[in-house]
Amino acid sequence: MSFYLIDDLEQGSMEWLNWRKGVIGASDAATIMGENPWASSRRLLEEKLGQHRSFDGNAATREGNRLEEYGRASLEKKYRHKIMPTVVQDSKDPFLAASLDGIDASKTRIYEIKCGLKSYEKTRDTGDVPAYYVAQLQHMMMVTQLDSLIFAAYRPDEPLISFEVERDERYIKKLRKEELNFIKELKSHGHDIQYEFRGYQV
Repeated sequence: MSFYLIDDLEQGSMEWLNWRKGVIGASDAATIMGENPWASSRRLLEEKLGQHRSFDGNAATREGNRLEEYGRASLEKKYRHKIMPTVVQDSKDPFLAASLDGIDASKTRIYEIKCGLKSYEKTRDTGDVPAYYVAQLQHMMMVTQLDSLIFAAYRPDEPLISFEVERDERYIKKLRKEELNFIKELKSHGHDIQYEFRGYQV
């Protein structure tokens, strides 16, 4: 395990939003891998270059953000750990980063919480992670070098669904390659990539 933990960058703040423009985050992973049904890698490239406005949320994402703290509290009760949202950077490539919904005090377990109704129903009905979230979760484990994480689907007045997702080394190898290729393309267009490590290494 080795990654940079950034404890002075509040998720959702203007500073965080601006910082994200210079990194490849977990939410970008599925798009780069061609697994996002709602966006293309070309569109993401143009957003990173400032040619299009980045997606800044809708009613569903705003509801998810509002419910996240309740989902986190439910996970803390179930797993008996304090879970803190945090931002991390890859220890080798600082332009690869992730904003985690939660990590425990020992910095050994990640928690990812989905609070949307469709995500909850999909997880409940299949008993598995919805396919469009796979890249996001593997990106988090790639950046932190951790072997597993807890994926949770939360809805008010419904049973909490949570289970362990294991690291897929073969997928991660392909993911890093695709993300580094995406970075090269950004650089070829003069994009200001984040090369500085921030925070402290754990």
